[in-house]
Amino acid sequence: MQNRTPRRGSRTLATLTAGAVVGSALAVGSAGAVMAQDDLPKVVMWGWPTTVTRSIDENGDDVLVQRAAEELGIDLEVVLTEQNELGAKLKAALPAGQGPDVLATDFDVMGPYWSFLEPLNAYAEEEWGADWRSNYSGAALDEMDLVANIAGTPGEAFYLPGNMQLLGWVIYNRELFEQAGLDADSIGSYDDFVAACGQLQEAGIPAFAMGSHPAGLVDIFQTLVEITAPGQFELAQRGQAGFADEDIAAAFDLTAEVYNDCAQEGAIAADIGTVVFPSMFNGESAMSLQFTGTPWFGFLNSVEDGGADFVRNKAGTFKIPGSKGLAATDGGVSIVADSDNKDLAWEVVKWISAGQEAERTAMSEPVAWTAYPPQPTGDDFDTFLQAPLLDALATGDNKFRRVLCADVYNALETVIPGVVQGQIDAATAGLEVQDAFDRGCQDWVE
Repeated sequence: MQNRTPRRGSRTLATLTAGAVVGSALAVGSAGAVMAQDDLPKVVMWGWPTTVTRSIDENGDDVLVQRAAEELGIDLEVVLTEQNELGAKLKAALPAGQGPDVLATDFDVMGPYWSFLEPLNAYAEEEWGADWRSNYSGAALDEMDLVANIAGTPGEAFYLPGNMQLLGWVIYNRELFEQAGLDADSIGSYDDFVAACGQLQEAGIPAFAMGSHPAGLVDIFQTLVEITAPGQFELAQRGQAGFADEDIAAAFDLTAEVYNDCAQEGAIAADIGTVVFPSMFNGESAMSLQFTGTPWFGFLNSVEDGGADFVRNKAGTFKIPGSKGLAATDGGVSIVADSDNKDLAWEVVKWISAGQEAERTAMSEPVAWTAYPPQPTGDDFDTFLQAPLLDALATGDNKFRRVLCADVYNALETVIPGVVQGQIDAATAGLEVQDAFDRGCQDWVE
């Protein structure tokens, strides 16, 4: 099994600074050997630093470019931009026909750009037969169908899902819970959840390790809005409810409560790579809501920071009471319609979503291609993390993690710190998100 640095997907946890061109004419292997690729056909892939845009070897090095050369005979140029900045880049490039050959994407960045992607049904049918969809998990198929409806072509696939993700589940330190006399099974309501924070703090144990990563802020808000306004957030994204509605806006106050009453001082400005995860791994904090659920699978074989020991032997999980697990494709791969290299791009897409890369990914986290199920480790991880999270991903009362418009996503990550720090109130935050929706989203949401 190889090392996997979690990404929010890990929208990058341990490698948050990654964000430039990662590969081009030369591939550098984990041992430092350089392989010339000038004689290989080139495919350009854009994305953000997440599972499907990286391939980590046993030394913790990203060798995606090298593996593409060795296994596909393709010079894969990977251009990574932080997730919250990718939407603007696509907005400028795709309509102008200046995009890549392959795009790694998910709901949170795509906005109205699905129509710029190549339909994939014909490719998939030729590759796997008419029943090709049976190879994918039900949650992945539901999301592919949703995308097809948004794009106005029901039944067509515009991307193939890579890894699957379940959010909204607290990760906690079982040893610290025992020290504080806490039983996770007894936390049955949001009020119990807040009370658990107080019980930990009274025992001298910091309750939460939290940070400021934009994707994490939106994930937490989406988890909590299902408590204050069940089902309404999705309607607001379709223009059938308002982000400034009192019940939706109330989730801003819950988000502020978690940060201000449960998390460490200055959490809203903390870096997750240098503060949050080390705090959890070292037993300095009892819980985290940062990239919760299945993204923590990626620490299974961490070669540094103690992540492997924590998730294998000390971590447990429970769903935020009153919310729903947020299940979705974290990273899918697609072909850009204007690409001149569609056949080669397809080789990359199927390699990542259903080929050798998917098989490697499945060694440590869930993937949509059902031939590669997550593997047991023989540690406590199997019982306390993997079993409940995979069951919830497959059969639980889940809700898709969907932010249909990138403008809404960007507005949320902007206003949440203001609410947490008392600079604006929840009602004003809701109005600002609604304004972003009105200006940028109404023309295309279903």
